[in-house]
Amino acid sequence: MSADIALPFANFLLGAFGAAAYAIAAFTAAFTAASLFAAWRFRAARRGEAAGGGGSAEDWTPPLTILKPIRGIDAGMEENLASFLDQEYPRFQTLYCVQDPADPALPLLERLRDRFPKADVDIVISKSRIGYNPKVNNLSNAYGFVKHDFVMISDSDIRVGRDFLRRLVQPMRDPNVGLLTCFYRSICAEGFGSRLESLSVNAQFLPQTLVAAFLGGMKFAMGAVMLARRPAFEAAGGLEAMSEHLADDFVLGRAVAGAGYRVEFSPLMVGSVPERFTPGQQFAHLVRWSRTIRLCNPAGYAGTVVLHGGPLLLLYSLLGGGLRALAAFALLEAWRVAAMAWMHAGLLDDREALRNIPWLPLSDLLQFAAWAAGLSSASVTWRGESYAVTTGGRLVPRRGKADALRAGAV
Repeated sequence: MSADIALPFANFLLGAFGAAAYAIAAFTAAFTAASLFAAWRFRAARRGEAAGGGGSAEDWTPPLTILKPIRGIDAGMEENLASFLDQEYPRFQTLYCVQDPADPALPLLERLRDRFPKADVDIVISKSRIGYNPKVNNLSNAYGFVKHDFVMISDSDIRVGRDFLRRLVQPMRDPNVGLLTCFYRSICAEGFGSRLESLSVNAQFLPQTLVAAFLGGMKFAMGAVMLARRPAFEAAGGLEAMSEHLADDFVLGRAVAGAGYRVEFSPLMVGSVPERFTPGQQFAHLVRWSRTIRLCNPAGYAGTVVLHGGPLLLLYSLLGGGLRALAAFALLEAWRVAAMAWMHAGLLDDREALRNIPWLPLSDLLQFAAWAAGLSSASVTWRGESYAVTTGGRLVPRRGKADALRAGAV
């Protein structure tokens, strides 16, 4: 291509990219406003639930079982788990699921059992597997010990208040509700990498899920807390249906909805305590999460490019868009910082999040970099194992590992 043609063509491409960057930035700004409205609606639902609480409205407390998959010791883990044992709830069972007999968390679990001697607590240790998903394998070993007809699966990094179970279970009065799930926000972040992780939850993931729930577009669950009616859970295929998928919560929610039950969001919000990541570890975690979303929902993943208006404006300014694009980037990021500060402090009563909000422009850039990196591979490293991930999010261990994993040899 001659210079006479190449230069106009390059200018055309740059102009087209600039127009797209400005259009996407406008959408990002509008979406940020929509997330404020969704958070306001969520606050109204929480206040309505609180106003209806107390007295006979919360006298319905069916017995339930809590399944907690455990591997190693997470940040704040003892207090996270203790918050589920210290509940104002008359009858519930807690099953800790552990695969390694030498797991360093076992002394902590024994200590919790001693702290709460009246609690119905068991620790199930087994290396048995039903598939490739290590979390689901862990849960499956304890499922045979479940005593009750309502079953909660909740991660070990989640922390709740004392009235959580009593309030959470109320929508299950409706027999058509098969699965309840909870929004979550990041709390108690320690260290710069963990603060970036906290931002990725509080200023990226949470606003997106609030908007999606408001629009009625979500039929999947979130693994922080999933409370299932046992017949609905088993009609959806139970743990076996989740055992070879990376996004087990996504699969469970879709399967319960496919079985004819409703999947609903609780008006409660739980806290998630992030790991003490280094910045590099946090970015690797973002990339793995990006690949998970792309492989489970390719169209949705591609569509999320419209949430990266700030980084695209900055890239355009570096490619030749100049100070005007840079100023637009700064204006958009200032709007996002202000909006996220208002969302958390003004609408979600979470002033703790304010200390991380000033780092939001950096978080936005890292999110875009992770989104781009998520396009590059169909494999993930999870819990020390390397997996290929096929369309639909199905896990396939790397060659040479599959037979050993199925046999429980590794």
